[in-house]
Amino acid sequence: MTEQATSIHTGSAADPETLREELARNREEVLRLRDLLIGKDAELGSLKGQVAQLEAGTARLLNIVTRVRSLLPGFVWSTASALLRRLGRQS
Repeated sequence: MTEQATSIHTGSAADPETLREELARNREEVLRLRDLLIGKDAELGSLKGQVAQLEAGTARLLNIVTRVRSLLPGFVWSTASALLRRLGRQS
């Protein structure tokens, strides 16, 4: 991103035409920066929406896992875990 240097007037009154030109440049720069800010704000809003969707999907999956675990007794989980460990060692 480029930064625009502003001129500092020293001495007596500056030329009105020069001041008008500088004011016009400053207004253009403000508009450019405003448009950039609006674009970044829209991008941020889009990303926040994606994060919300991912969080909702994760919450649903966690609810499903909790329900499945509550349906099966603990010994089933420990037996399945032991079986999977043995199968993993044999491979």
